[in-house]
Amino acid sequence: MTKSICLFNHKGGVSKTTTAFNIGWALADKGKKVLLVDLDSQCNLTGLVLGYGAIDDDDMAAFYSSRSNLTMGPIVDALINGSTPDAYIAGEQGKFFQTGNKNLMLLAGHLNVSDLDSQISVALKIASGIPATRNIPGNLPKIIQNLAKREGFDYVIYDLSPNVGGMNQVVLMSSDYFIVPTSPDFFCLQAVGSLTKNIAKWHREINRFKEDNQFGGDYPIRNQPQFIGSVQQRYRPRNDKPAMSFGKWIEKIRESIKMGLIPSLQAIGCAVAESKIESALSGSDLQPYDLAQIPDFNSLIAISQQLSKPVFSLSDSEIQGSGQFGHALNTMKESRDNFSSLFDSLATRVIALTT
Repeated sequence: MTKSICLFNHKGGVSKTTTAFNIGWALADKGKKVLLVDLDSQCNLTGLVLGYGAIDDDDMAAFYSSRSNLTMGPIVDALINGSTPDAYIAGEQGKFFQTGNKNLMLLAGHLNVSDLDSQISVALKIASGIPATRNIPGNLPKIIQNLAKREGFDYVIYDLSPNVGGMNQVVLMSSDYFIVPTSPDFFCLQAVGSLTKNIAKWHREINRFKEDNQFGGDYPIRNQPQFIGSVQQRYRPRNDKPAMSFGKWIEKIRESIKMGLIPSLQAIGCAVAESKIESALSGSDLQPYDLAQIPDFNSLIAISQQLSKPVFSLSDSEIQGSGQFGHALNTMKESRDNFSSLFDSLATRVIALTT
């Protein structure tokens, strides 16, 4: 059975896209068949996978114009023009993009997802008065769910844009699970507080929308996503721990999640049980609801982006090809191995929490 996971934080700059890519790849390394879905109109995940640095504008135009490549472009066009999910799927012949990992594929993003975002936002508000719009919010989740089921994916990983628009609302609330990437700073702390209010608000709105429009249990927006934890990242380490200046904000964010977000989510049935979290974290020094602490990738990130693969999958020869030698080369290899261990453990926890 396909399981869907959203990576969502409406604050930008928290490495949400990179985390989606890395978690997807780590799950694929464990033999899971994974689909990455880029729902951000900036298409950063698509650029990361395709490699904007290696593909010129003409090549990118050819990629998007080819009907053999399945992207968000024709999906959005079909939905905006009134096509039903079943009709679209029946006529779709395009293929998901194959990444450098045999078990990992991409549904490439497109700029026009912002048009569908606007349409969904309006439909959520007016559907009870204008019944012709009632199906619009559930159509996108239904298409992706059915495509993923048809292709036999174990996981769908959604990379959402950093906003609180209608598309993010319906995709998050139609997902099985979600993860909140965080960075150690004041604005991310503010964002956690805002998430606490917005997710509860979204839950109420979707419940009301489903009741008003008499949607039953098979409706694609199930409105019960389970929070499985946060990923703390973008900090500089010291002695394998976050440096003091970063640790202060990590602790504040952790406390905000524990005292604000978790109780709010538990009240609406949208958080995995703490006992299950504790079991998944057994043997680590992480606390509920921490999934991982990922320090800065530093110089490895440039090689990773150039090769369109995660830092933990870089080979010795690929690192050496960057021009490093001696102590610097050995340090980069050691760092790569540490990240490999971190993401292997993270993938293991994600599987445990979604099983």
